[in-house]
Amino acid sequence: MRLSPSAYVDTFCRDRLPPQDQWPEFLFDLPQLRYPERLNCAAELLDVTAAREGEDRPCLRSSAGTWTYGQTVRRTNQLARVLTEDFGLQPGNRVLLRGPNNPWLAAAWLAVVKAGGVAVTTMALLRPREIATIVGLTEPSLAVCDQRFAPDLAAGR
Repeated sequence: MRLSPSAYVDTFCRDRLPPQDQWPEFLFDLPQLRYPERLNCAAELLDVTAAREGEDRPCLRSSAGTWTYGQTVRRTNQLARVLTEDFGLQPGNRVLLRGPNNPWLAAAWLAVVKAGGVAVTTMALLRPREIATIVGLTEPSLAVCDQRFAPDLAAGR
């Protein structure tokens, strides 16, 4: 299988793939496995589902409440716009995500992917040294962090 040209401006991830002779064989023989050359999985997972199932259906649940598909679409679009317009996120840039497992973290992940970025999600329990290792390996251009976890992120930079 040959890779299609990518929309990524930042080719960090693609440049670090193993040689093609080490890849598995990708078979897309079934009709339901035929995808367009370019596909944004966040838009497919969220926007297409919202349009098909209805914006008022529950999407993300937590102890703090439930977000509908419509609310989640609007919030992820807002976050994606902030990432691209205010912070200059380019397709292929890595964005470190740090926070508790909640709807905002899920929305941030979807927003990064919608904006063309690569989400590098970290566990909230990581210590600064572990964060530093991840930062060194992934070289993120941005970090989105819940303020409660900011001190460890700053120490791990």
